[in-house]
Amino acid sequence: MVPVVTEIALENKDTFIVAKLNNDENRETVGKFGIRYQPIYIIFKDGEEVGRFGGETPKAAFVQNVLDAIK
Repeated sequence: MVPVVTEIALENKDTFIVAKLNNDENRETVGKFGIRYQPIYIIFKDGEEVGRFGGETPKAAFVQNVLDAIK
């Protein structure tokens, strides 16, 4: 999924930002957001969580999930 997410980030860089978090190095953040499985994608708008989804997600569905959450 990493190559696809990287591709999505590059193709949508003017619309949204994709960031990666190392769970092993950021245990406090993992706990704060209740992350229990990977991959998990948490969508933020103006610093607030507005959505989340997880698992292997087709490229078009990934982008649509983000766009739906940030509108």
